[in-house]
Amino acid sequence: MLGKLFKHEFKDTAKVLLPLNLALIGVTIIGMIVLGLKIFDSENIAMGFLAISMVFFYILAIIALFIITYIYLMIRFYRTMYADEAYLTHTLPVSTFSTFNVKLLVSAFWAFLTMALTAVSVLSLFGTALQSTGEFASADWNYFLYELETFFGKPMSALIGKFLLYMLVSCFSGLLMIYCSISIGQLFNKYKVVASIITYVIIYIVLQIINLILNIHRSMQLMTNSMYYSYQSAYDDVSIIGDIFGSSLIQGAILIVIYYITCVYISGKKLNLT
Repeated sequence: MLGKLFKHEFKDTAKVLLPLNLALIGVTIIGMIVLGLKIFDSENIAMGFLAISMVFFYILAIIALFIITYIYLMIRFYRTMYADEAYLTHTLPVSTFSTFNVKLLVSAFWAFLTMALTAVSVLSLFGTALQSTGEFASADWNYFLYELETFFGKPMSALIGKFLLYMLVSCFSGLLMIYCSISIGQLFNKYKVVASIITYVIIYIVLQIINLILNIHRSMQLMTNSMYYSYQSAYDDVSIIGDIFGSSLIQGAILIVIYYITCVYISGKKLNLT
């Protein structure tokens, strides 16, 4: 039954999210072809305006893609877990715990896919634009990657792995923050949507305050260290970047655990469908 639930969830979400991601791939391919034709290399004002307009609409399309993806996943989660469709969801011969996990994993898959495709799209268009100018050859790209590996002291595969890990943690943390807000909001008998929004805003403000305190503490540590060292080597820069990256992952992991426990507890013990 759990496999059927996964299949059903993927099938339903794919109806909306798959065309959006395919559209992003299509736009990226078209953009690479257009950039490869070098039609924007001329000094024509009209072509320059067209180029700027295309970049502007591309950025808007990326923003819209993320907004639509997260709003759709948010609405679907609310409808199937706590609204009218929830009666059907919770009568299935599957535990609420399993149902929540299926929805979370499928949602995280789409969020991660959208984020990964966006990163590939931006890098592909940026690389094509540089190569079309004739000032950036493959040798320059290889040299850039070599310098990047030298600076961080890690192979490119490890750097990509860390980036993907950060994306994964961000996806789960972002989704669970939304789901946690919705779960807390449904505890109210009236104005559940409003309560969910207010809960999300409160959580967001609290996180921003915590991040501000952590950033101030980190800045004070850097100022203290600068009093003992007259210079800061590249190794120190890498250490600082590594500390920030590591602390972000730890913070994200802690939030994931808190959000997850809250969602599972409410959906399993405090379910309110009135």
